[in-house]
Amino acid sequence: MEDIKKDLKENHSELYLNAFLNLNARHELREILRKEHKTLLNTEEKVDYVIQETVGLGVIDEILNKNPNVTDISFNGTQLIIETPEDKFPYSGQVDENYIIKIIQKFANAVGKEFTPKSPILDAAFGNLRLNAVHKVNSPYGTSMAIRVTRPRLALNEENFVNFAPRYMFDFFKAAIESKSNIVISGETGTGKTELQKFLVSFIPFEQKIDLIEDTLESHLKELFPDKDITSWLATGGVTFTDLIRAALRNNPTWILVSETRGKEAYEMIQAVLTGHKIITTVHAVNAAAIPSRFVNMAKMGYQVDEKSLKEDIYRYFQFGVHIKKKRINGKMVRYLSEVVEYLEGGKINKIFEAQEINDEFIYKSYDYSEGFAKRLLEHGSKYQGIPKME
Repeated sequence: MEDIKKDLKENHSELYLNAFLNLNARHELREILRKEHKTLLNTEEKVDYVIQETVGLGVIDEILNKNPNVTDISFNGTQLIIETPEDKFPYSGQVDENYIIKIIQKFANAVGKEFTPKSPILDAAFGNLRLNAVHKVNSPYGTSMAIRVTRPRLALNEENFVNFAPRYMFDFFKAAIESKSNIVISGETGTGKTELQKFLVSFIPFEQKIDLIEDTLESHLKELFPDKDITSWLATGGVTFTDLIRAALRNNPTWILVSETRGKEAYEMIQAVLTGHKIITTVHAVNAAAIPSRFVNMAKMGYQVDEKSLKEDIYRYFQFGVHIKKKRINGKMVRYLSEVVEYLEGGKINKIFEAQEINDEFIYKSYDYSEGFAKRLLEHGSKYQGIPKME
């Protein structure tokens, strides 16, 4: 392996350097290996192994190639853990900390960052992989790493929606988008907030322009919905969410989608709503009722605000808060719609839907929506008939 690596570095240095970030360069190296090392690399499996270990991500590539459903790969200092939407299990092979450090260094080199005791935290993205690593100086049981895998696919769609919520909530979400309602999705990490946001985009017609703002290329909306008018922006290189939200206000979109609102950009999101733009975003909150307070507290990170006035604006101009949860049931991870609430003037909350999980079974309750939402539906010509009452 070391002799092959030395040969590639000396005789094909440019290709070797580009191959980690450039899949075409990786394919060219593959052909070179087949021709110049055909005696040693006499099977496709051996060629694949050399590519993975020299210019690829080794065992990470192996895991992803074997299981296209993998969403997360992590190393906790001693053990490599694999996760899919339904399952979580340890890697069956042997991987030690030194091997993981080599993978992390490949990411660091690719993005021009350091991963050293002086720079002990690395955040990096390559293609559809997003990595976070913490150096052993701050991780006493060994260097840790977490890789999130994103793919241009809809994990939540019309066919499997009933695994997430009752079918009548599919019709509700469609009506919420038809009426151009502002929607904030909350939930803890890994509940599927981004997947629900992507699902909601499926209801937005071509006539309504969408500005998508992310800090990593995770949603893949332009690939998923080539028939929609979507502008995709990344908050990187010193350009913040706040900068891009302000830019979006001058870009004339109908919808502004922020992958996750987590700081002072919350203030700009509220201003966007006040100027007539529609938003769909996600946020970390304990439940849907806590979303307005979370927005106010995040806005305060960068602005002097009148808390009472700002909260009144949220209740008046934000329509829905959606909370989702996850739970392991019968050995599989289940993600489900926990509640939907409607925000009303005067700081009132109208619960529209809730799910209660009892002994691994779900009990659903639904309630009337407000007269204000009924008027929005009528204004936008929606034929929505409402949620069946289950109390």
